[in-house]
Amino acid sequence: MLFNLFGKKDGDDENHVFTDRTYVSTAAKMKACAELAKEKPNHIFICWFADTATKFKDFFISQGLNENLVIEARQLHTSKLMGKFPVFAEHYPLHEKELELLKNWPTEKILVFSALDEPLFKHFGSDKIIPLFKIMGIKEDEVIEHAMVSKSIRKGQEKIAGKVILEQSADSQEEWMRKNIK
Repeated sequence: MLFNLFGKKDGDDENHVFTDRTYVSTAAKMKACAELAKEKPNHIFICWFADTATKFKDFFISQGLNENLVIEARQLHTSKLMGKFPVFAEHYPLHEKELELLKNWPTEKILVFSALDEPLFKHFGSDKIIPLFKIMGIKEDEVIEHAMVSKSIRKGQEKIAGKVILEQSADSQEEWMRKNIK
């Protein structure tokens, strides 16, 4: 059922740059990011929205981590990636904008942390999937990682792109969805 979250799939894209790690909740996602930062401090966590960056920085500080491991995408310059492994702390609603940011990066694969309770997923009915996962015994901190999930997210982003006429900026994913999806 999760794989139908974003509709029908067609064809495989083996060269896709994103590997998605999806969690049931944002709290579990943030915990997983902090664990990765502790385990591998050469990772930098990129947030698309100011609100997400603020929440992650505060959480990293509470976990004894350097808040400078978290950066907003709009403040990112490729020089900040030197010796670092970039990780997205969320998806941007438009796939093309993600690819545009990556075009000059020296990395081939990007890890993306997501949560089913984020506005992007809620737009496609994840509120109905979360209770099903709980019934199936999937724990909140259990990662869902599969190429089909990444492909479903990308297809969902493409559907959103078809609805956006003139993109308006926002400080959070929720605000972006409200302003840009009619």
